[in-house]
Amino acid sequence: MKIKRVDVTISTNKMQESKEFYQKYFNFKLVYESPWYIELVSPQMPTTGISFTLPQREAGEFFSGKGIIISYEVDDVDAEYRRLKDAGLDIRQEVQDKPWGERSFVVDDPNGVHLYIYQTIEPTPEYKALYEAFKTE
Repeated sequence: MKIKRVDVTISTNKMQESKEFYQKYFNFKLVYESPWYIELVSPQMPTTGISFTLPQREAGEFFSGKGIIISYEVDDVDAEYRRLKDAGLDIRQEVQDKPWGERSFVVDDPNGVHLYIYQTIEPTPEYKALYEAFKTE
């Protein structure tokens, strides 16, 4: 199988709030909108999208917002942190360096989905050794 695109679809009653959140804070562009479905795409990565559907449809169950984390790798995590904090978003986890090689913070979207915003940094020697063990030659 060759995957050509990845799109996460969330069943929600917060269709407009979700659309506006991802457009305003993450620069997603509207691709399609109907009364029961909204599709957005990242202009920087057009093979990456996020969609929202009403939960009353047969194809989807109501999503509670728990248990999903969407990760976004960025060039400057500290700048993104300041931008989103200054915009008034509730920071769920402050910026911190992770031993596995990421500097990150977390915000929630209108549905309660954790958005893990990170930048790659050097992992600790312990994690670096673990990663090396998984490399194949």
